[in-house]
Amino acid sequence: MISSVVSAQVNVNTTEAFYHVTTIDLKSIFKGHGFLPAVVNVKSQTGKWDEAGQTQTVYLSDGSYAQEQLTQYNQPNYFSYIVSNFSGALGLLIASATGEWWFDNCDSLANITLIRWSYTFIPKSSFAIPILWLINQFLWSGYMRSVMENIKAQLDTKTLT
Repeated sequence: MISSVVSAQVNVNTTEAFYHVTTIDLKSIFKGHGFLPAVVNVKSQTGKWDEAGQTQTVYLSDGSYAQEQLTQYNQPNYFSYIVSNFSGALGLLIASATGEWWFDNCDSLANITLIRWSYTFIPKSSFAIPILWLINQFLWSGYMRSVMENIKAQLDTKTLT
């Protein structure tokens, strides 16, 4: 398993941060990074993405796709999902991946929330491990930071309006 974790403090309460992230338009935050593609569409979503077992298919700018399934949904503090059925080049390397999001109240009076996101790749084989490690170290971890910065910017903009 190969993992990365990113975090950011945002100036909104935990409930608002959780709702924003769980209902976000993935195209607005996954804009591509290096040769890692952007999200261009989400289709076949079952439900409102607010209950374990719901699924959606995420389509990427390189023509590939993957399926996500919500595994836990504990509003307003935690949700997790598994990503599987990767197509394209990543499908040769990745059996699945898990994402976990935590929303922790830092200061209820000031409405400050710490958002943490963990992402773990499960390689298809031992041969994939060094390649995924390099992708994670030099591309994916940067992509995750960019996604978190986009979320923070969206939430900070909300607090200004």
